[in-house]
Formats: sequence, structure tokens, C-alpha cells
Amino acid sequence: MDIDLSPKMPKKSYGGAGGSYHAWCPNELPMLRQGNIGAGKLLLEKGGLALPRYSDSAKVAYVLQGNGVAGIVLPEKEEKVLAIKTGDTIALPFGVITWWFNKDDTELQVLFLGDTKTAHKPGSFTDFFLTGSNGIFTGFSMEFVCRAWDVDESTAKSLVGSQTGNGIIKVDSGVRMPEPNKDHRSGMALNCLEAPLDVDIKGGGRVVVLNTKNLPLVGEVGLGADLVRLDGNAMCSPGFSCDSALQVTYIVRGSGRAQVVGVDGKRVLETTVKAGMLFIVPRFFVVSKISDNEGLEWFSIISTPNPIFTHMAGRTSAWKALSPEVLQASFNVSADVEKTFRSKRMNICYGSGELILAVGVLVRNALVGDGEMGALKSLEEDYHIIDANFLQFCASRGIFSVEDFLVHDVSMLMASADKLSNSDRLKQGINQLVLITETYHQPWMNGLMLLEDREQNKHYISTGSESFDVLLQGGLREGHVTELVGPSSSGKTQVCFQVASNVALKKGNVVFFDSGNSFSPTRIKQMVTHISGSEENKVNGSVEEAMRHIECHAVFDIYTLLDLLHQLKLNLKSQPQKKSTDLIIIDSISSLIAPILGGSNAQGHALMVSLGYLLKDLSHQHNIAVLVTNHMVSGEGGTLKPALGESWRNIPHVQLQLSQHHTTTNIYGVYILRHPYMASGRSVNFMIP
Repeated sequence: MDIDLSPKMPKKSYGGAGGSYHAWCPNELPMLRQGNIGAGKLLLEKGGLALPRYSDSAKVAYVLQGNGVAGIVLPEKEEKVLAIKTGDTIALPFGVITWWFNKDDTELQVLFLGDTKTAHKPGSFTDFFLTGSNGIFTGFSMEFVCRAWDVDESTAKSLVGSQTGNGIIKVDSGVRMPEPNKDHRSGMALNCLEAPLDVDIKGGGRVVVLNTKNLPLVGEVGLGADLVRLDGNAMCSPGFSCDSALQVTYIVRGSGRAQVVGVDGKRVLETTVKAGMLFIVPRFFVVSKISDNEGLEWFSIISTPNPIFTHMAGRTSAWKALSPEVLQASFNVSADVEKTFRSKRMNICYGSGELILAVGVLVRNALVGDGEMGALKSLEEDYHIIDANFLQFCASRGIFSVEDFLVHDVSMLMASADKLSNSDRLKQGINQLVLITETYHQPWMNGLMLLEDREQNKHYISTGSESFDVLLQGGLREGHVTELVGPSSSGKTQVCFQVASNVALKKGNVVFFDSGNSFSPTRIKQMVTHISGSEENKVNGSVEEAMRHIECHAVFDIYTLLDLLHQLKLNLKSQPQKKSTDLIIIDSISSLIAPILGGSNAQGHALMVSLGYLLKDLSHQHNIAVLVTNHMVSGEGGTLKPALGESWRNIPHVQLQLSQHHTTTNIYGVYILRHPYMASGRSVNFMIP
């Protein structure tokens, strides 16, 4: 691979009195274009305002320095105004509108790293400004502007032409800007300098990993990220990403040395890195870093939300799994030399002030999640056959969780166990795991059982829209999982709010799982008010009563959702005579599942299918209507299709596609993609107040 990997500094793209924007150029850092990665840095002086804009790329923002305010408008959501400070990380999905403001004397510096696969220019971000001399409405004729904004020509000219600044302006000291709302930070920002440490090794370093558990929007961005702080003379062990992910690293502070080795053992990079530099490690290349005396700190993104690393040093290295005979022959050394090497690879090695810090492995573990649900070790107490020897047997084959076990060939594991002295006990452990995994799968139903289920007196839950209910022959059916799919701004969240409001107003119980910080009590109140009528006393009482019937849970990853659903299932079983839940809503399910899929990640697919079966079991056994939302992705020829692939496609009983009317903002269309009792293709328009 003959390409320049040397670290680079950014160059100024534009700016003025309020600050400037700097970007790394693909022509100078070719890996940006080759890896479809964009990188930029915003610098704002006191009073500097980065005008509202949206981008052609999903990004992760990291505050390098200073304090300020950020405005964020997610599609179909209200504006979030956040106080930001050094160490804050914010995930910015597609379609998000942002503005940035610095009210302090210290310069505000914000780093942006992201994926440019869908960008206009591979390796570069393109921002579309809402206002300013290059704002998108400067390109429209006054006729279009007047009609779009419903204003006269004089007002339109003032709105479009008064702001002569370009991208960044300086706000007069007398102008008041929005005050941050501390409640808006929840689920939107994570401070890496204050967050719980995923790794903390004395004399070595500290690591904080961003995942859907501590920053839920990471799932929608589709990137992993981490902040690593090495102490003086510490080492990040040599390692590579074995799932084709790119590592994009920005040096925040300090200095050190980095080496990258590529094909045929060729060292393709040996350099000194220092604050402000950016460099990219190609797929499968091995990288290692050693900090100088003052330490080294960097912020990285990885081009998959669920990276898998293999390290070549330390107790988590791949050497540990290789047999002594293979190593001796491969190195062409004596048994004594191999024995010495083996004794070192079984432990973390401490030198004079140096420590091998296996960051990549810990990054992967934290991103996948550390819930006890899938960890084999957590099964020891309940299953005596799963003991230390069995866990060691599994670990030597890369099996650390039930999900890992699901993707291994059981017959091959049995054959491996047969070669060992304790084979009988190991095979008992394998059989025990097979029994455990069977609990994830719903039993088969024959045709008669399906017919009986169809003819049961299951009720329908109204969507709150007469035309929508007519299309579905009554509404959402109890015992069914109904999926709403649609692009951004197609009304998915609004339909969830309307159905929840309608059920709660009729004293039905709703469990609402919110994965994107989208639940809005204010919007629920508006809908309840509209449904219940206009009498003030009646409305106030209805709102209060309805809100008592909606139980909302913020869920940031699939593990939390599974835990909550299992707890709900236990609660329902403990009260079989009392129907405590009428409707389950998950908005959105794709933001929880997408982060764990990661290409051919079979463990993620197993978890997804397990979640689907659990939802179908809850709905069927307890006569609950389940409503989930899913976004859409580009398919063949650029046509949109529901996300999550074919494995998920067959889980929902009903699949409906939403769209927003092209001229009226509160008119939506719904189209039947799949229904067990009706032909696909039927559609209606409906209104959401």
C-alpha cells in the first residue's frame, strides 16, 4: 500500500471576527478519501456564533477546549440547547441542524470526525447553511421564498439579505442568546473527562468508550469512539481491527511516537505525534503508540459502532490462544525460548515506567456491552457445570458470552472437547449451553394453532385516526407486533405519541421505550387536549389522568431494553388475572439494533432475533399490542427500504410505511407493506393534530 500516512494539521477553510473553521484536506491526507472519513475543527472567539447548518455526513463532535452553548435540532424533534465544555462528546446523526456559540473569553474549540460515504465529496464534510451570505435561501427567487415562508417580499428580502456574514459571525455583546437547559444534556452529550472509566490502570492510562449505553445517538451515527489518556512512557500495545474498521486519531494533547506496520511486515509509518495532528490507520494494519514523558491523549473514532480488535501483546493478545508447538515452529526457536515468550504473554508486562495498555479489546467489550445477560461467567452460580475449566475451554476458542456460543458449530466444539482429558464434563457444559440458548427461541406453531390464534377474541387498539383504523380494520391488533417504517420526518414518532395518547386517555396502560430522547410530555398534552375536547376543566383532568397511564423508560442499548422487557414479562406472569399493560411502544428499535449488527456480526443478529421473539411472545401471551419504529436505508438503485435486513423483516406481524404529505405538514400517508390478513399496497392519508 503506497500511500502517505503521515499525520497532518488542518488548514483554514473560512472565518471572520467571530472565529474560523479548519479542515483536513483529502489531497494532503489521502486516507480521508480512501476511507470516506471527514475531519474538521471549529474555533470560536468570545461572541462567535457558528450559524445554523446541516451536513451531508454523520459526525461525532468533541469539545477540545473552552465552554459554550450548542443548539441541536434532530429530525421531528424540538431544539435542544446544551451547555458544552471541554471533554464533551456529542453524536450528530444525518439531518441534524446545529449552531454553536461561545460566550466566554477562552476560545471554544470543537473537533468533528465523521463518515463521508454519502457525502458530496469523499473525505470532506459539506455544510448547508440556513442563513448568511451563502445560506440555502439565497439561491431561491423571492417568489419561492415568499410562498415558502408566507411573508411579503419586503420581509423576505430582509430575512435573506440582512446577514452578510458567511458561516461564522460575531454577535454584539448586547444580544441575548438562548440559555442552556440542563435537562437537554441527557442522552445528548457525554463528558469523557467526567464519565466512569472503562479502563483505569495505575501508571498506564485511562480509557472512556462511547457507546449506545452512555451516549444513545452513537447508534444512529454508526461510529465508535473513545478518549485515551496515556501516562508518561506508557504504551498502547500493537493491535489491529479485525472487522475492517478504520481508526481515525486526533492528538488532543501531549506527544509521543507511533508506528504502523502493513503488508509483508513493512513499517509504513514511524513518526512523532503531537497535539493538533490527525492520522488514520488503514484496515488490518497494526498500530502501536508510546507516550513521551508528559503523556499522550487522543480522541479516536472507529468506522463501525461495534469494532473488534486483536492485540499482539499483553494478556489479551492473540499469542495467548496459539499452541506452544505452533509458536515454536513458527518462530523457529527452541522450546526454552518459546517457554520464556509464553510466560510473558500470559501477563501484562511492567517495565520501567511503561505499561502495555490493551485499549482495543476494552473498546470492543465496552461497545458490545457488559450486561450480565450474555456473559458465560454470570452463569456459574446457576449452572455448576459451567465452572472455571469450562470457561477457560470456551475462552480459548473466543467464546465469552451466550451470543458468542450461538455462532459456533456445536459439533466442532464437541470434537475439540473429545481431545481433552475432561471431555465428558466439557461436553456436559456444551449441552447445558444448548439448553440455555433454546430459551431464546419461540416454539413452533402448527396451522391449527395459528387458526385458533386468528379466531381468538383479540381486541384492536385505535390509532386515534379514523382513516388509519379503517385501513387496519380496527387499529393495532393485540397479540401483534406492528412496525412503522419511514424516512426522517415521515411521522413515526408522532404516530407513537398519538396512539399512546389515545390509549392512555381511555385508561389503558402504555409502556413507552424511548431510545432517542424523543419522548415529549408537552406533545402528549397537546394530543390529549385535542382528543378529549376543549373544556378547560375536562382537559386538565384528562391530561393528568392520561399521563399516569404512560410509563416511559429511556433505553440506550439493546441490553437495557432486553432487561426491562424480561422484567415486564415476569411482572405480567405474576399477575395473570390483571391486565397491567395494553400497549408497548419502542421508538426507535433500529437505533438499538443497528449498533450491534456491524457487517457480518452474527452475535448481533442473534440478539436481534432474540429481541424479536421476546416481543412476539409478550404480545401473544398477554394480548398486548406492540408498536415499534424503524428507519429506512438505501437499497439497490438508491431506492429506500426498511433497515435491519431480512432477518428482522420477518419478525413483525404487520409492516407499515409512513410518509409526510408534500404540501401539508400535518397530513401523513400510511401504506401496507405486509399484513397477515390483508393484501399489501393499500394506503390512506391521515392527519395528526
